Amino acid sequence: MAKNVDGHGKGFPTRKLVFTALTTALTVAATVVLGFRTGDFFFNCGDTVIFVTAALLGPVPAMITGGLGSFFADLAVYPATMFFSLFIKGAEGLVCGLLMKLFRTHDRGIVLAPVTGGVSMAVGGALMMSGYFICNSFIYGTPASALVALPADAVQASVSVALACVLLYVFRLDALRTKFSLLDDGKFRTLPYRRIRRGEEVSGE
Repeated sequence: MAKNVDGHGKGFPTRKLVFTALTTALTVAATVVLGFRTGDFFFNCGDTVIFVTAALLGPVPAMITGGLGSFFADLAVYPATMFFSLFIKGAEGLVCGLLMKLFRTHDRGIVLAPVTGGVSMAVGGALMMSGYFICNSFIYGTPASALVALPADAVQASVSVALACVLLYVFRLDALRTKFSLLDDGKFRTLPYRRIRRGEEVSGE
């Protein structure tokens, strides 16, 4: 018996795994290739990919994408923070994805998707800022020194939220979630495909 890849069979986890690997690679590319350094601050678009992943794939893939993608990106550009990034960006993706999933359980999560999505991403960005503030406190020696990088982290979080909202809700990238059945959240679910053997009658279900 064959099943369709919509969350009812083994194909769905495989599809999600493939997309997670893709978004993890995109996070590395967005951090390394689309990043630039201004003084002691390294601005990049990695958070944008994490937010988009949270919206399209859910909390666990976003956690993997954020953690592993940022870890390998930092390994290339700034190894001192790679283990911090593994946990900070992973938590950012997880929390953002959980909040988006929570909002989607209510009808208003669909009607006001840009608002609820933006709020979820803003919370994830704030978590990222807090995490790197603690990280920089260890690196620079004192919390007062870490405050220097906080405004730059706020700019990165804000720009990342804005870019993700444009991609998801202006260019309608969020439509891929239903087009490819990337989430199994009880909505937009189709009946599983079942191979009909010769001589069987098709039921009316």
